Amino acid sequence: MFVNDTADMMARQGRILARLSELGLALAEAVQERALCAETPAEARDMTLAFHRISRSVRQSLALEAKLHRQHQKQDREARVDADHAVRDRTERRRTQVKLAVERLIWTESESSEAERLLDDFDDLLEAEVLAEDFMAAPVEAIIARLCRELGLSAQADAAPPIRVASSP
Repeated sequence: MFVNDTADMMARQGRILARLSELGLALAEAVQERALCAETPAEARDMTLAFHRISRSVRQSLALEAKLHRQHQKQDREARVDADHAVRDRTERRRTQVKLAVERLIWTESESSEAERLLDDFDDLLEAEVLAEDFMAAPVEAIIARLCRELGLSAQADAAPPIRVASSP
């Protein structure tokens, strides 16, 4: 079932339950009035029993309406959490892709001691880059080239293809 179908169904059920509650309450009020005006004990007993059953039905309708509302809120929360996880996963895949490509260039172009310094600098630059608004929108190649320029790596950075990171299932 599609999300819109579920939302439509829940909205319809909510409307029906609200309407049933209203109808049941109106009926309960009418039966209660008849019970108070009963001319015989048997009629009063019958009206009291009918009032009890109708009022129970109203309470059940209200409880179902509340349950439906809680389910809807839970689904909204779960959808937001799922969306947040998806964004975080995509960001982490991109971060890993950029990290692998730039680290490969650092080790290719630098001596060991210089590479260690560049890697430390790169970690700081990458963290700042990940927090930038355009991190997910900018092409990966542009991010890699920008970071390589900031680290003073050669023009190979512009030509180096980024390493592709497989999507997790």
